[in-house]
Amino acid sequence: MSKIKKTTLSTIAVAASVAIVLTGCGNSTSSNNNSGSSNNAAAGKPVNGGTLTMADTTKWEDMFIPYLNDASPTFAMWELSFEPLMSYDKNLNLTPNIAKSWSYSKNKKTLTIKLDPNAKWSDGKPITSDDVLLFMNFIASPAYNKTFQGDYGYMVQPVVGSADVMSGKAKSFADTGGFKKISNTEFQLNFTNVDAAVLAADVSSYTPLPSHILGKIPFSQWQNMSFDKVPTVVDGAFIPKKVNGQSSITYDANPNYLHGKPHIAHVQLKYVSEDVLPSLIENGQIDMNIEGNNLDTNSFVKMEKDSNLSTEAQPAMSYGYVGMKLNESKFKSVKLRQAMNYAVDKQAIIQGVYKGLGKPAYGPLPYFDWAAAQPSDGMNTYSYNPTKAKQLLNEAGFTIPKGQKYRIDPATGKTAKYTLVYSSGSAEVQSICTAVAQNLQAVGLDVQLGTPLDFNVMLTKLENNSPGLDMFFLANGVGTDPDPRGTWGSNDPQNFGRWVNAKNDALIAETYSAKAFNKTYRKQAFIKWQLNVNQQVPQLFLYDRDDTWAYNKNVHIPASSWIPGGYTGIQNWWISQ
Repeated sequence: MSKIKKTTLSTIAVAASVAIVLTGCGNSTSSNNNSGSSNNAAAGKPVNGGTLTMADTTKWEDMFIPYLNDASPTFAMWELSFEPLMSYDKNLNLTPNIAKSWSYSKNKKTLTIKLDPNAKWSDGKPITSDDVLLFMNFIASPAYNKTFQGDYGYMVQPVVGSADVMSGKAKSFADTGGFKKISNTEFQLNFTNVDAAVLAADVSSYTPLPSHILGKIPFSQWQNMSFDKVPTVVDGAFIPKKVNGQSSITYDANPNYLHGKPHIAHVQLKYVSEDVLPSLIENGQIDMNIEGNNLDTNSFVKMEKDSNLSTEAQPAMSYGYVGMKLNESKFKSVKLRQAMNYAVDKQAIIQGVYKGLGKPAYGPLPYFDWAAAQPSDGMNTYSYNPTKAKQLLNEAGFTIPKGQKYRIDPATGKTAKYTLVYSSGSAEVQSICTAVAQNLQAVGLDVQLGTPLDFNVMLTKLENNSPGLDMFFLANGVGTDPDPRGTWGSNDPQNFGRWVNAKNDALIAETYSAKAFNKTYRKQAFIKWQLNVNQQVPQLFLYDRDDTWAYNKNVHIPASSWIPGGYTGIQNWWISQ
């Protein structure tokens, strides 16, 4: 599977942003001719067969067509079955996948891509240039962007003619000059402008769709058609065979998978509640959690001591935050937002909720990212300092009238009231939000917890800018390329806080400028952007946490499968009987 481009959203953290989960990475070291004998198992050699039962603790939407839904559980579900053009190694460097090679023109505005001639769909048909074009046309279509309110249309915006395709003026990038088919396995993309980020941030995640199956079906019908519910043809490691809505899915190994037929014969994905998942893993009813945010930390710490289980912790490609509706006047003051960041004891949350599996966050990129700005670059860490928070609030005019508990909003002369909303179903999320509210109350801000919402309901409300969500807890996924577009621009679809800042937009533009093809220059551009975000603090940054997994000892996962943000090479996993 792929790393999803930008933000996948979940109750606690985004799973490997376009989660880097499950991609073959083109480096299969397994043989698919193993006989599956007990002698092999005893020797520690892969054997074929068995069923891997995985679980998610947030319901997915039953939408298999890639990028129809934002939520990370949905990504985790379809990423078992669909592959992107390119993948990443353990150092998060771009590697071939369905795309075998690529090269830029001298002016950096044309990208030539050659597909692996061995890449096939599960029905044996070759994956072709037409399949890539179909994905591009879909993700740019009015049906996707308007009717379905899809959030990933920006992935094709740099391509010549994107505005015409998105408006319906043109039906295909093949008609606009944006896409040129050279052969069934080679094509060119032409870009309107030079864009240093477009390959890693966008094109790498283009996910071919079977044009021989879907090519004649109008995009407006895709969301409700049977293929979206149970696709009959896929190019990923596993083929969905039986889908029971949002409760369970059964997959079979794809014999035509590019990186070799998986050793594991079947995968079952089940939805279970977070509070019962640990016991189900411990007693063997569930083999493994599919997302790194499924396990509560107390259970994970306990599982580390269980001799029947293996455990893994990896830095998450995401950070937890509390968003603020900056299009509301109550959040206009920068000093108010800075005060909120000082007022929250982030380290206490990490210790209390995550048992130290994480670090305090103070910016939009995880601390380990190659482009992350550090305190030595001038980043303010906003270490817990309630005295400083009170000072800033007083300076901003948020004072506490005599005899009252909470501060007034200087713009209204009335008590400033804030409602913090979060998704239901996770005791950890509730603990985090309770701690945030209590910390803010301690410096005189009237922050109350709202009624927990179903995650998908909350996400829809945020997308629609519905009232009543002054503050909201989410996690923001960061792609293996840290391109901020899609989330941080003033008009980006996942800018749920509606932060509009011209300087921010200009700094983002510099991160993908012509000069940014030089990685050193690009890193400095990222640092300047982060320093502005760090000063303006449009969010209450909380933590960069670790993702965690626990799995049955009978499930054998090579150490090379684990990378920041998730796992890869599922075709190389095997189960001893």
